[in-house]
Amino acid sequence: MVLTNMSITSCYAINFTYKGGPRIKSDDGNFEIGLNGRGHFDIHSLYPDTANPNYPPFGSQLLSSHDRDGFNWRRTYATLTGKIHRFNFKFENDFAVNATTAFPHSLREAWVSTKLGPGQLTIGQFKPYRGLEEITSSNEITLMERPSTSSTGLYGGRQFLTGIGYRSMIRDNLGVGVNVMSLSHFGLPVEGIMYGGRAVWLPIDKEGHILHLGFSLSRDTSNKDSLSARIVDVYGGRLGINKSLGIAGASSGAPSHNSQSTFSAEAAYSLGPVTLQGEYAISRLDNTHQVAGNNKDSTIHAYYVQASWFITGENAVYKKDRGAFGKPQPIGKWGALELAGRFDLAENINQNLTADPCRTGTSKCQVQVITLGLNWYPYQNIRFMLNYYFSEATNGHTGPGTPTRKDNLSAVSFRTQISF
Repeated sequence: MVLTNMSITSCYAINFTYKGGPRIKSDDGNFEIGLNGRGHFDIHSLYPDTANPNYPPFGSQLLSSHDRDGFNWRRTYATLTGKIHRFNFKFENDFAVNATTAFPHSLREAWVSTKLGPGQLTIGQFKPYRGLEEITSSNEITLMERPSTSSTGLYGGRQFLTGIGYRSMIRDNLGVGVNVMSLSHFGLPVEGIMYGGRAVWLPIDKEGHILHLGFSLSRDTSNKDSLSARIVDVYGGRLGINKSLGIAGASSGAPSHNSQSTFSAEAAYSLGPVTLQGEYAISRLDNTHQVAGNNKDSTIHAYYVQASWFITGENAVYKKDRGAFGKPQPIGKWGALELAGRFDLAENINQNLTADPCRTGTSKCQVQVITLGLNWYPYQNIRFMLNYYFSEATNGHTGPGTPTRKDNLSAVSFRTQISF
């Protein structure tokens, strides 16, 4: 930033601002650069299910002495944004993962964009346009973990991809976005392909009164060198249990290219301090397993319903450029207080004693999670989050007369969040 300042001082009059992070801007508006950051520090305590002698243990029953409890830096982002004439850019690195994931794998968003017609053309690494909760910033999600309709579930490991996208507000209450991307992020070979898009419509678009409807379509085709097209649900919070719901191409004898096709519908209604939202997604994974020597596909469906209420009277803010909700400025001297809850379910409906896409050898493959949350915003850029999870993973039975396998895991998570 200092070098940039030295190079342009002789050519432009510039202004320095510090609101929302340090920023340099030229008087003519052709040059702008700013620095932002966020830190999310989490604490987790898991309560493992007690092993039942009547059925085989799995999941959290295998935990001992709360061995996944503890602290972790969930995110430590440094974000550089700016503008040079008609081009905007953003580079964001997560230093919290650098200990195990070297640069450039630690890059999150890294792109350049420019206005094209009524919308914005973007090239680089960013989130594909799919899903209401997926597209919401981690600084603004209502609960600490995203639901199963996001990269926490349906799009496991594919939150940030490299490619090209175009997003536009066709009308003031109608927006669309399309993208074509590689199933890779920076530091990986450019392999596989993902394409799809998202459309959102606001039948009601008033201050403090929003009705949001939308849908997204995507197709992810993987190969041996790309990120895999897989669905993995995580229950019990960030340090909980990973439950595989299927992997495209996992069947022996499957071709080298295998796809995941997903349709997702979303709806949200915000009136004053109350916001209700939900999503339903259905996804097909190619060649996940075999039956009688023949390759078979899997169908996974996932949905959640969520509600939040600002006890202190604030309204959720709707961001049209993303087609997603943000958080408001606290109106009271003690800040804003928000209560929230969510029910979330994901299931591979093809799992049975004959077909085994989840590789459990059992009759069922389902995860349910109830999350209760309390958020306190003493200031707009500081948030404390407390979440409690009730989880149940169901594997069904291994045959007639055998006991049902269930895993009931509960956990408490607390986050301190600071951003600028």
